[in-house]
Amino acid sequence: MSGYSLDANIVIDALLNHEPAHREISRIAGSGARMWISRMAWIEILSKGNESAVREVLMFLGQFGLDEIDDEISHRAAALRRERARLKSPDAIILATAQLRGRILVTRNTKDFPAEMPGIRVPYHI
Repeated sequence: MSGYSLDANIVIDALLNHEPAHREISRIAGSGARMWISRMAWIEILSKGNESAVREVLMFLGQFGLDEIDDEISHRAAALRRERARLKSPDAIILATAQLRGRILVTRNTKDFPAEMPGIRVPYHI
């Protein structure tokens, strides 16, 4: 695996000052690995909170690489949805991005991404 893709819930938790999220981000940064978010996660993160917080959130998001949603990711996300009908499009896009980029997906969403699934890291539960 080459780096980490963060699910929106981990970044939102960090923005809400949940200590476990900060510890996980610090752990990854301390390892020297790069952290990324999907454009889909970026949209989910910016949809939370109010307009006055957008500038601060954008500054926080600046520390992560940003994966755009391209044709390859779109096709993989569609295939994931065909395989798992209950998987919502945003989650399929986030998972497809991590898989295709060879990254570990860091999430606390065990409903859609079981901890035992290859390439998934669940660092904490709320």
